[in-house]
Amino acid sequence: MKSQLFDVKALASSLDCSVRTAWRLRDSGRLPAPAKVGRLVRWRAEDIDQWVRAGCPDVRKSGWTTETND
Repeated sequence: MKSQLFDVKALASSLDCSVRTAWRLRDSGRLPAPAKVGRLVRWRAEDIDQWVRAGCPDVRKSGWTTETND
């Protein structure tokens, strides 16, 4: 099964925020790490869904990972 990948516009839409806010969340380390496909930055939909269900913890400060929260 292929996992869905979000670009920044789809990520912002799913988080109900602006594209700029999505980039700021990424730059501050609050979002789960994106996957890089060449020069493209994409987020796995499953990772974002788990992160939202966990209450959107600050990934950098809390050490949250998708592996520990399956």
